[in-house]
Amino acid sequence: MENKKIPCSVQVLTLNSGETLLTCLKSVRDFAEIVILDGNSTDNTVEIAKGYRTKIYPQFDSNESNIRITDFAAVRNRGLKIATYDWCLILDSDEYLSPQAADEIREIVARGRENEYFIYNLPRKYVLEGKEVASLKPTYQLRFFYRPATLGFSKRVHERIKPKEGFGVGTLMYPEFVPLEDIKTLRIKWAHYLDIEQDKMRDITFGMFLIKVRANVVKFLKYMLKAAYNTMRHPRAGVPFKYEFYNAVYHLQIIHRLFINLIHNTLKRK
Repeated sequence: MENKKIPCSVQVLTLNSGETLLTCLKSVRDFAEIVILDGNSTDNTVEIAKGYRTKIYPQFDSNESNIRITDFAAVRNRGLKIATYDWCLILDSDEYLSPQAADEIREIVARGRENEYFIYNLPRKYVLEGKEVASLKPTYQLRFFYRPATLGFSKRVHERIKPKEGFGVGTLMYPEFVPLEDIKTLRIKWAHYLDIEQDKMRDITFGMFLIKVRANVVKFLKYMLKAAYNTMRHPRAGVPFKYEFYNAVYHLQIIHRLFINLIHNTLKRK
């Protein structure tokens, strides 16, 4: 007898995601609702989504094709309002959930109010050329939660769900998988993120600039040390150095963009 669907809404953002969406949707086919928020794709994204009886909505009230998101939190929150179920799982269109994680989520949802936690970090394991990068430790993001326990998403880029006061955060045992994109694609994506970062800090003050510089220097050093560690300990099995290197450089580029804003603001006040 076929298992009943998991009473949980899955939210996926898409934009010309035809190459990866099928794998993503197959991994969550046991969930009762899949909400697709699409940026008016011009490839076969919508056709693939329809094949899985998903609910498809535009990210924006516009007929313009291929719209890039400039406020990820706003789009994510739009999806939360659309969702039918209180339990929600967030996936990107190039990611896919492990079967074990789906079973774990089924058990948590079934326990209802007896759960110790209502917001969960989802382990994220990385895949390169079809193989799991076993030498790279998983990262964690808040991707599975009970909506009434949250305040919605914040941050225009690198958006995060905000837990309500009094709700602790748990961690799922089983992961999702995140394929590493080619460097050219990543650089285009990061350039878009940099544009958003620069725009949201348009009126940056000198004090805030110093705070942001410190934070991004720390992140730069973290990624460089991580790259060196993986290269020395796993020269063949680890993530290629260039991925961690460009992660590090991204944070230097943020500092550069913020410095441009600071100079512009200083000249404007004179």
